[in-house]
Order: sequence, then C-alpha cells, then structure tokens
Amino acid sequence: MTTKQLEPIAERIGRHLRRFEEDPEINAPVTRPNGMTVTPYYHAQACAWRKRVRIRYVTYQGDTDLTAGEALAYLEWLDAGNAGTHRQMLRGAVTSPAPRTDTTAP
Repeated sequence: MTTKQLEPIAERIGRHLRRFEEDPEINAPVTRPNGMTVTPYYHAQACAWRKRVRIRYVTYQGDTDLTAGEALAYLEWLDAGNAGTHRQMLRGAVTSPAPRTDTTAP
C-alpha cells in the first residue's frame, strides 16, 4: 500500500488513540517502582509514513512502525471494541466492548 492509501487507516487508528487518552479508565495513571506516575497514552497519534503506519502512544517515547497488514489487523481489533496497544493485540489481550444497556433485541 502507498502512503496515500494508508492515511485513512492511520487517521482511524489515531482517533481511537485520542479517545483512549481522553478516557480516564483507559488512561488511568500508573505509579512506577521509582515513584513516578505516568499514563499509558500521552499525546498519542498515528500517521502514514512511507509504506507503514507510525504509532506513538507516549510523545516522549519512541515511535513504532506497523506494516499495512499489521495496521489493518490493529484497526480491526480496535473497531471490534478493544482498547490497548498493538502489542496487547499481538499478545492476545482482549478487552470486552462496553456492555449493552438497552433491552431490545439486536
């Protein structure tokens, strides 16, 4: 895939990442052993870069480049209602979508 073809995929992944950053449950602060408190997402973003999708979960940490296939798999996982990084997806971590609150049949 070309960069132009990857742009919509990166944009959709980026929207998910921004949503995670704004959600206090998903982006809950974690205290490290050294006493420093950090969040899993900080200025998170995704963009098309050459023939890959570049993802950054925390702005002061490094980027990760996903191939087109990896980016599509990650986007499908996110669209299915999961929340997390591509590493969590690869490890098989599945988060359940929000429970339904209506009582009508699907």
